[in-house]
Amino acid sequence: MAPPAEERGLKSVVWQKIKTTVLDDCKKEGEWKIMVLDEFTTKLLASCCKMTDLLAEGITVVEDIYKNREPVRQMKALYFITPTSKRGKMALKNGRRD
Repeated sequence: MAPPAEERGLKSVVWQKIKTTVLDDCKKEGEWKIMVLDEFTTKLLASCCKMTDLLAEGITVVEDIYKNREPVRQMKALYFITPTSKRGKMALKNGRRD
C-alpha cells in the first residue's frame, strides 16, 4: 500500500481526489475492472499511486487507450482520459470493438 498521508503530502491529496471522484463511484465488491488511460492520466496516476493501490480499488489491468488490445468481455472498462475530442473518439472506437 501507499505510504501514510503525512509522508506523501500533495500526492496523497491527488490520490484521494481520484479515488473519491473516479473510482469510488463505480466500485463494487468482488468486481474487477480494466482501467484505460491516456498519456496524461498515466503520468498522473503514476505520480500518486502504485499498482497495489489500484488493485485495492478493484482495478486489475491498466491499458493505454492508443494501443490495440484484445476485448475482455467479462470485465468492465473504466476510461480515465483527458477530455478531448480525439480521446473521446478513441474511447468510442474501443467500445465498439469490445
